[in-house]
Amino acid sequence: MKLFLNKITDLLGLKKRTDCPQTLPRSTPHFEAPVPKQDQKHDCESYTKLKAEYRDIGRMNAIIEVLGRDFLTAMPEGAYKSRLGQISFLYRRMHEDLISGQVHKLLEKAQEHEYANPGSWDEWDSANLREMRSMYLMYCHVDPELMERKANLSYEGRRRHRAIMKSGDWDQAKGFLQEQIDLHRRIADSRCKANNIDSQYEMLMQEYMPEMKVFDIENLFGSHEQTLKSLMPEIIEKQNAEAPPIAFEEGLEFEAEAQMWLNRSLLEVLGFDFERGGLYETGHNPVEGGTVDDTRLVIYNVDESNFLDSMKSALHEGGHGLYIQGLPRKTWRYQPVAMDMGAAVHESQALLVEMIIGRKQEFFEFISPRLEGLFHGIHSPALAPENLFRLKTRVKPGIDRKKADEVSYFYHVLLRFRLERDLIDGSLSIDKLPEAWVEGMHDLLGITPSSHTEGCLQDVHWFVGKFGYFPSYAVGHMMAAQFYEALRRDIPRIHEKITEGDFEEIKSWLYNNIYAKGRLLHTQDLLKEATGKTLRPEYLEKHLRRRYLH
Repeated sequence: MKLFLNKITDLLGLKKRTDCPQTLPRSTPHFEAPVPKQDQKHDCESYTKLKAEYRDIGRMNAIIEVLGRDFLTAMPEGAYKSRLGQISFLYRRMHEDLISGQVHKLLEKAQEHEYANPGSWDEWDSANLREMRSMYLMYCHVDPELMERKANLSYEGRRRHRAIMKSGDWDQAKGFLQEQIDLHRRIADSRCKANNIDSQYEMLMQEYMPEMKVFDIENLFGSHEQTLKSLMPEIIEKQNAEAPPIAFEEGLEFEAEAQMWLNRSLLEVLGFDFERGGLYETGHNPVEGGTVDDTRLVIYNVDESNFLDSMKSALHEGGHGLYIQGLPRKTWRYQPVAMDMGAAVHESQALLVEMIIGRKQEFFEFISPRLEGLFHGIHSPALAPENLFRLKTRVKPGIDRKKADEVSYFYHVLLRFRLERDLIDGSLSIDKLPEAWVEGMHDLLGITPSSHTEGCLQDVHWFVGKFGYFPSYAVGHMMAAQFYEALRRDIPRIHEKITEGDFEEIKSWLYNNIYAKGRLLHTQDLLKEATGKTLRPEYLEKHLRRRYLH
């Protein structure tokens, strides 16, 4: 066994740690978040007290993240009820602290001080105060009992979804989903009052994509849908005129242990720090999360018939993990300005690694020579780099969002966006959801689900209350294409570097332009500073045409 593990890490150009077999040594420099140069001319006691209040809130949130990671990976089944109580208690306590009269008074005084002393505040302090206020306004009118209930239903939803995916019992599912919808309507209604927003769905969506409006999403999605109406048939026609890629032969066995070592090694090469994180299997659906010092990534149970599935999941979660680990760690630890930019930017980092970089032919040229030795000497023409590339870029609309190709993936997101918007705004009843799903899949992709588990039950998101999250996948894909275009501009030899497995410049660029910025900037300003432009869907079209038609 020891020789086997040594062989795996040697194949990937890494040396195995003998003291910790579940981790790998860093092959890229450890990036520390910069300590911002703070202008200390202002002396605002209220702001100093606010930072202490939000530091405690941040610590509680970090504890919840760790408990949640354990829930997904190592928690014994018998601990479920007590863990649910622990997490729900912390959610309520964190919420009560955030909306306290003390925080409200301190925010007012700190804002008055900033307005009265223009130019005396450091840009990071100003951004931190802005984000403090945004957090407060997001929750100040929401009853703590609703937040406690939200936490309970979120974790209960994971268990319900897992059971219902086995039974396919729609009657059991719809009652729970209606309970989630009712709860989130109440939460959204409370938030709308404080934020001058009329749409409950838009209010929920802004929890994941701050500043984004439903109108913006409809325009972005409408533009890309029009592009795909001609682009996707053109790609499919081109691919159908070619010989199909070679599928993995029946009976090939890619051992789960070897797959996990491959996945950990690839994340290590990409720059993930295993001294501050890990990669684990779970029977639950994966979810992004973790803290800057404790980033435990989880992927769904490994399929030994196809290593590409677990690699895809590991690369996606690894993109999330790299972003989390790169957030500001020193001066701004636990402060709102050190948080991530929201789900769209988060998904952009996951999809950049998984879909943009992780499906490039250069990436497969890097890993292909190492696969035969890794998987006990399997010899198969399917493992050739050109064939792996063609397998992962085959455009064939299917029923499952998680297994969708890069081109048709958008339609899965579009359907879910339309349905969850209508569920929250009340124009679609829960009883009509299965029918609306079938109609939508047929209209968008020409596919009809054969069961509820292939249809409206396949995703965990609504079961855990993530209404408004789905659009972030498509917006994140657009951002990922735009970020990669900037990477091509700023790293002339990027394709050669990927072939060589050298990701240091890529990681450095992402760190300096995205990770380490935290919430210093608004989303569009972050994009403009990094790429030269605000969000433009045409970059995704350019990427798809370059990859699939040239």
